[in-house]
Amino acid sequence: MVARYPGRPPTEDENRLASQAYEQILRIQGLDVAIMQLRHRSDGHPARARLGELGAALAEHDESVAVIEQRRHELQREQKRLDDEVASIEARRRDVDGKLYGGQVTASKELLALQDEAASLLDRQTRIEDDDLVVMERVEEIEGELADLADRRAELERQRAESQAELDTALAEIRTELEALEAERTVAVEPASAELLERYESLRSQFDGVPVARLVNGRCDGCHIQLSAVAVDRMAKMADDAVVTCEECGRLLVR
Repeated sequence: MVARYPGRPPTEDENRLASQAYEQILRIQGLDVAIMQLRHRSDGHPARARLGELGAALAEHDESVAVIEQRRHELQREQKRLDDEVASIEARRRDVDGKLYGGQVTASKELLALQDEAASLLDRQTRIEDDDLVVMERVEEIEGELADLADRRAELERQRAESQAELDTALAEIRTELEALEAERTVAVEPASAELLERYESLRSQFDGVPVARLVNGRCDGCHIQLSAVAVDRMAKMADDAVVTCEECGRLLVR
C-alpha cells in the first residue's frame, strides 16, 4: 500500500497511486466473485442432482429386482421339489403296474391293495401336477416382471449416461473459464498492495467473498445503507490511501 505522508499532504500522483491500489483490489474481488460463481455453478449443476436421483432410483430398482429374484428362486426350488415328487410317484406307479399286470401277484386281496395304491398314487400325482402348474405360472409371471424391470433399468442407465455426459461437458467448460480467471487473478495480484490484499483476504469469509465496496453518494454499495453525513465528511478529509471501512457493515470502502 502507498506509504503515509506525516507532516505533509499527499501529492496528486500519490493520491492517484492510492486510488489505483484500491481499484486493483476491487478488480481482484471481481475476479474472485466470478470464480466463486463458477464453482457454485459446478457444485450446483442440475445434472448433479439428476445423477443423484437416478443413482437412488437404480439402487431402489436393484433392491426390488433382488427381492423378486429371491421369490423366483424359491418358486423354482418348490417346482423342483414337486417335479422330483412326481418323478418318485411315477416310479412307484410303474412298480405297482408291473405287479398288477405282470402276473406275479395272483391273490385277490393283494391285487385289490395294489389297485387302491395305484389309484391313490394317480390322485396324488394329479394334485401335485396341479400345484406344479400353479408354481410354473407364477414363475412365468415373475419372469415377465423381471423382463419389464430389465427394460426399466436400461432406461435409467440411458438417462444416467445422458446426464453424466451433460455434466462432463458443462464441467469442462467451467474448468476452461476457471483456468482463465485464475490466470487473470494471478496477474492482477502481482501489482496489488500487500497490506490491502492481506486485509481483503482476512475479510472475505465474513462478507461472502465481497469485503470491498464502493462509496457512492454517501451510500455503501455493499450493505446499501446511507452513511451519516458526519461519517461521509470524515472520510472525505482522510488521505486517499487511508483504510476506510463502512460504519454499518465493516466492509472496506473505495471512495
